[in-house]
Amino acid sequence: MSSKFKFTKPEVDALPAAEPGKRVEYQDTLQPGLRLRVSATGAKSYLVLARIKGGALERVTIGRADKLTVENARTEAKQIVAKLALGQSSSAAGRALRGEIKFSELFAEYIAGNAMRPRSKIEYEGLHRRHVAPAIGKLRLTDVTHKKIMDMHKALSIDTPTTANRAVALVKAVFNWSKEHQLWAGDNPAESIKKNKENSRQRYLQPAELARFFAALGETENPAKDFFMLALLTGARRSNVLAMRWRDIDMNEAIWKIQAADAKGDEQMNIPLTPEAMAVLIQRRLDSDTSPWVFPAESKTGHYQEPKRAWATLQKRAGLEDLRIHDLRRTMGSWLVRTGANTAINAKALGHKSMQAAAIYQRIADTDPVREAMEKATNAFMGGK
Repeated sequence: MSSKFKFTKPEVDALPAAEPGKRVEYQDTLQPGLRLRVSATGAKSYLVLARIKGGALERVTIGRADKLTVENARTEAKQIVAKLALGQSSSAAGRALRGEIKFSELFAEYIAGNAMRPRSKIEYEGLHRRHVAPAIGKLRLTDVTHKKIMDMHKALSIDTPTTANRAVALVKAVFNWSKEHQLWAGDNPAESIKKNKENSRQRYLQPAELARFFAALGETENPAKDFFMLALLTGARRSNVLAMRWRDIDMNEAIWKIQAADAKGDEQMNIPLTPEAMAVLIQRRLDSDTSPWVFPAESKTGHYQEPKRAWATLQKRAGLEDLRIHDLRRTMGSWLVRTGANTAINAKALGHKSMQAAAIYQRIADTDPVREAMEKATNAFMGGK
């Protein structure tokens, strides 16, 4: 069949799938600009290919052929071509500038147009899905007002004040990004929202709690048991422990090298592995197969995911319901201080990055002082078993 013909339902339905890895487009001879795209799977979609007044060609998808009649497609194409002839862009960028797209669509553009770590992407998408989208996701950009953001923040603040702050920060970031990329010319409605006061969490395992914690840990099954132990013994962020790879561990030198791409501060971290941490890793190496992960699992990532159920059980057994997994990291930091480590060694051991500590980092050229401090802290809190 010719690539140009008058679209009718029988002829559209009869079109064959494109060759593997390719797509084929057909042009309607009745409505200028209306086209039909057929994929290798046989999926068929209507679209418009036309030139905006004084500009370039724009390709605008209308919808799937199994959801639209030919007449519906022609009517929609006629309207799109008319808008383009008047200089009104139908692209996402054009609709964003006019405030016609919804906030969730702009958020999708923000996620697609930003290079970010997978974990950050998951966190942003989760925050948007659970808290931002229900409040403003379906609103067109022109309807996302300062009051709407204030109302969202107020509602979330009732039960989750910190999350309320994070939600506003995300909306603000999306609008700032869209302005930088000329997708939005209006004001940022998330500006000047008064944030909730956030208190820094200071929870860590106290001396009297260590015996209960280790007793409960002893009853925990693997891999959760080893994950919790390494999270404590390394003081590393749980995302790094979950994604720990054998290639990053020097078993001879007892050093775990977290690559810059995986480190929060975008700088490689060299974490000394104490004898207790090495004992866990040596046993896991003996028990593991050929997986590149220290904690392999049948998941999308290929590695273990956060064991929330196992942690809840450990909390209950130990009577430490207010303890969080991240508090294991604070425990290492707190015991480093208790056993005499200075601020610079503490910061380097935990991978903190600050203006105050940055100048001192240069004077700590190797891991020996950090290793000594971590081993001293480990011996101290492990004595609570």
